[in-house]
Amino acid sequence: MGAMMRGGGLLLLLLALAGGCAGERQAATQSVPLYNAAVPGLQMPFMGLGTGSYGAPGESWSEDDAEMAATAFLKSGGRRIDGALSYKGQAGIGLALFKSGVPRSELFLTSKIPLSGYNETLKNVDLALAELNTTYVDLLLVHTACPNKKLIDPICRPPKGTPHTACRLSVWRAMEVVFKSGKAKAIGVSNYVARHIQEILNNTDMLVPSVNQVEFQPYHHDDELATFCKQHNITFNTYAPLTTPDWAPVKRHWPLKRGVLDEPVMLQIAKTHNKTSAQVALRWAIQQDMVVNPRSKNAEHMQECVDVFDFELSSDDMKSIGMIKPPPGSDGRVCGDPYKCE
Repeated sequence: MGAMMRGGGLLLLLLALAGGCAGERQAATQSVPLYNAAVPGLQMPFMGLGTGSYGAPGESWSEDDAEMAATAFLKSGGRRIDGALSYKGQAGIGLALFKSGVPRSELFLTSKIPLSGYNETLKNVDLALAELNTTYVDLLLVHTACPNKKLIDPICRPPKGTPHTACRLSVWRAMEVVFKSGKAKAIGVSNYVARHIQEILNNTDMLVPSVNQVEFQPYHHDDELATFCKQHNITFNTYAPLTTPDWAPVKRHWPLKRGVLDEPVMLQIAKTHNKTSAQVALRWAIQQDMVVNPRSKNAEHMQECVDVFDFELSSDDMKSIGMIKPPPGSDGRVCGDPYKCE
C-alpha cells in the first residue's frame, strides 16, 4: 500500500470527517497492517511511545519515569508503547496500563529481548510478560543482531571473526515458538540490516519478520534498508526519530552538537505548515510508511507527537529533509552501528 494510502491524503480526509475528541483519538491510533509473522488483521499504530535508552550512562528511565510517561501518553490518546527487557522501566509501564483502565484490547505493547540463544529466549519472554503484567505482547522483537554479552548458550559464542548466524537463527526458531504459543501476536527484529534478515529469508521454512525497528531520522537514514524491508512486507519501525531532544542538551561530548530539530530547513518547513519541527520530523517518517517511537516524558510534547495527521509534507519538503547533513565529525547516528554485528 502506497504512502498516500497509509500516511497521506486518504488519512487526512478521514480525519477531517471525524471531528472533536473522537477525531483526536482516531488520529492518535491511526495504524498500519502487519504482515508475515503476525496474526491476520493485526494493526500497529503509527505513533508509539519510546521508553528506551540511547546507551549513555545516566539517561535510562527508571520505573517511575516509565510509569509517568506511559500514563501521560495514554491520556493524550496514544495506545502503542515500546519497551524492552533491557530497559529499566517495563514494570512501570505495566503499572501505568493497569491503573489507566484502558482495555487491553485497545493497547499495542511491544517488548524486545536480547539475542541470547534458544532456551534463554523462551525464558526472557516470560520475564518480559511478567514485567508488563500481561499474558501476551502485540509485538515481540529480537533487540539486536549482536549477541548478549552475558551468554550461556554456546551457539552464540562462535570463534572470533565468525558470523553469529547460527545464534540468530536459533533465537528466531524460539521466536516462532513464542508466536505460535500466542504469547506474541507478531514477531520481528530490531537493529537488523539486510544481511541479517536475509539469513532468515534463506531458510524458506522460517517465518518472515513482521517488523524491523531501526534508527531512522533526518541526520541518519538507511534508505536501502528501508527499501529492502518494504520489498519483503516488513514494516519499518523507527526509533530516535527526533534524534535526542530530551537528552542531548545535558550530555557532555554528545556527538550531535546541534539537534536536527534546530536545523534551518526543519524550522522553515515547520513554519510553512504551522507545526513544530518535531512534528515535521515525525511526518517525514510516516509519509514513508514508517511507524515511529519518539521518546518523551513531557505531556505537551506527547500531544504534539500524536497531532501529526492533519497535514502533509510536499514532495519538495520530503526531499529537503532527506538532504540534511549531520554535523561535522558525526555520521548522524544516535545509537550504535548495526552493520558492525557480524
